[in-house]
Amino acid sequence: MNEERLRLKASDDEDLEVFSGLLQDAPMPLSEVTHLADDSCFAALFRRYLYEQVHDHSSADQLQEIDCALVFEGVRSAEAWDIGGLGGRGSVELMTIVSEAIPGGVSITLVFHGGGHIGLEAEAISGRLVDIGEPTRASRRPRHSPLFDF
Repeated sequence: MNEERLRLKASDDEDLEVFSGLLQDAPMPLSEVTHLADDSCFAALFRRYLYEQVHDHSSADQLQEIDCALVFEGVRSAEAWDIGGLGGRGSVELMTIVSEAIPGGVSITLVFHGGGHIGLEAEAISGRLVDIGEPTRASRRPRHSPLFDF
């Protein structure tokens, strides 16, 4: 059992930057994302790369990945565009997470490779990022990781 599982909270833009870096290039199955309007909650499952455990930056051979849940509380609305719809088939890879103050709260946007987005409107930034299960050897190479540019 891996005792070094990630368990992080986000309450501001700097925290979201950390989430964004940890989830860069992580695939998100469209079947594993939901907005629970009655609970004011947004949740998505990613397969994130364990960049923080890489010791040899000249090779991606030992890179591992793990399932990781991203949850935002206090979400008033969620809208997806250019990704085929929440709960659908296929997957998308996260590029970044950005936020912007709006009247009465914050807009949080998950930006995916290829131009897709998920936009959330929330009362405030209130997020969690938690590893689930055990790491396994990465099944593919990250798309844009500067660690493995040759």
